[in-house]
Amino acid sequence: MFESVSLSTPARVFQCPNCKETIDTSAQQCRFCSVDIDPGAAEAAADAMARVNQACSDASYLKVMAVSIPVFVALMYVPFTSLLGFAGYYFLLFATPVMAVRWWVRFGRIKTEDQEFRSAKRTTLIVGKLVPLLLLYQLAKIALVHVRTLR
Repeated sequence: MFESVSLSTPARVFQCPNCKETIDTSAQQCRFCSVDIDPGAAEAAADAMARVNQACSDASYLKVMAVSIPVFVALMYVPFTSLLGFAGYYFLLFATPVMAVRWWVRFGRIKTEDQEFRSAKRTTLIVGKLVPLLLLYQLAKIALVHVRTLR
């Protein structure tokens, strides 16, 4: 009798193919330019937009992880937080490259002109190159200390 309305149902949106304004997939006509909307194309465009948004969000998390590395390094030298700094530093040193590879596997093949996506791709590329270099440096340093103790 009554249809249930859920607050957790996300609105699916996409860009109007004519005016590029963001509209709901349930619309039959664009409310901005009045062009007719094909429901199938609207759903496909909404899926693509959701994927690009997820890629941008994941790249943002990756950037936060990379920027947190120096914070944990600093915590290693603060009394009572050195263990937290040590644990956070080494966790991020290994987790960040893994997350960068995961991002490229999931989103690397997306073709879009979205400026935010291009920025996310650039961020992931930079983080994906710099943090593994830091990891290699740290591993080499540990190996050098280990070799010196064997002598």
